[in-house]
Amino acid sequence: MGRPVSTVALTFQPAPEHVRTARLVAVAVARRAGLDEARLDEIRLVVGEVCARAVRRCLRTGAQGVIEVDIDDGGPLFAITVTDRASAADGDDEAIALALVRGLADSVTVEDGPGGTGGSVTIRWAR
Repeated sequence: MGRPVSTVALTFQPAPEHVRTARLVAVAVARRAGLDEARLDEIRLVVGEVCARAVRRCLRTGAQGVIEVDIDDGGPLFAITVTDRASAADGDDEAIALALVRGLADSVTVEDGPGGTGGSVTIRWAR
């Protein structure tokens, strides 16, 4: 499917301390795009979950490289794609994180990333 055209692109090493930065950037872009406070809360939670999931996947599999966060605030949807380089998803925490995300976002797509299964998660909200 290829990488989306981004309004903001952020990359970070797979370390838990960088998840907060990704959340702050995503919420700042969403606020600038005019999303309401309820959506901002959803975005804050979802980006935290998806980025933390990406960090766990990378640390568990020893994946090298960065985690990419692409934020697109153009068009009718506000979209965030988080991509890691881990080789596979496993464990109950994967399902729990994605279930939470699916409950908060308008749509969620999980695709293979550069490293393998489940490495790219795109979350969308109507504007």
